Amino acid sequence: MSDLPDRFPRGWFVLGHQRDFLVGEIKTIYGFNRKLQVQRLEDNSISLDLGDQEPWPILEINQMVMVWHDAEGQAPDFLPKKIEECYSDDWSEYSMASFLVKNNCRELIDNMADKGHFGPVHQAPFEGFWNEAKDHTYTQEMTADSPILGRDLFSQATYEGPAYMTTYMSAIYDGQKVESRLAVTHIPLTLTSFQINFGVMVKKVPGMSAEDEAAFIQGYVDANNFAFGQDVQIWENKIYIPDPVVCDGDGPLHKLRKWYGQFLVNREDIPAGLDLEKREF
Repeated sequence: MSDLPDRFPRGWFVLGHQRDFLVGEIKTIYGFNRKLQVQRLEDNSISLDLGDQEPWPILEINQMVMVWHDAEGQAPDFLPKKIEECYSDDWSEYSMASFLVKNNCRELIDNMADKGHFGPVHQAPFEGFWNEAKDHTYTQEMTADSPILGRDLFSQATYEGPAYMTTYMSAIYDGQKVESRLAVTHIPLTLTSFQINFGVMVKKVPGMSAEDEAAFIQGYVDANNFAFGQDVQIWENKIYIPDPVVCDGDGPLHKLRKWYGQFLVNREDIPAGLDLEKREF
């Protein structure tokens, strides 16, 4: 590995699902090369103890507990958008899976512009593929037929900062229309390792029995975990090349990396021209 960043990115990082933080229980979470002591207090708020440091901002939203990390020590520049489905009884709760990756967390982001991997990695050659960047957000849209996640697949995935990505998907799966929400989140452990917390929630299907509904939802959660695991193998084995050669028709990898770079420098050093109008590649 070469040319490691000199810091952890600035942004919101998920510490875990809110159901895992019980009143009075202290959780020790390793992140940012240190131990974080996290506790839910009697008033249901979340407390983060950093010892002799000022506490970092904590946020509980979209079923997740998040912490703001900033090498400059400033207040958050933005807040994640509220996802209404996370508060609806018509949807399952996020089912969470964790993956340890021994690499720098910047390796995750290339996936947003890597349109070529959908065929050989996921057996789902894209039909349409779009990217868009605006301020602290980066969005990928795609359409495809997937033997794992369903035919007539539509996916819209948006990063809000460097470490919190949410996805809306719809497809025809097992003869049934399925809508799902994914959360691809991570927390850096060191500069050469990070933990992914991957969430899947599925819209309930009207008319299904409770037993059939539970089986249908678990089946789609399992399918997503399998598909996501295919990407994890890539991130685990990637070697960073600062200025890679791309081919005609590739996604906007260099533009994407410049957008991500804003979270690795002081605010005064963020360059202009990072936005990208929605474009099909």
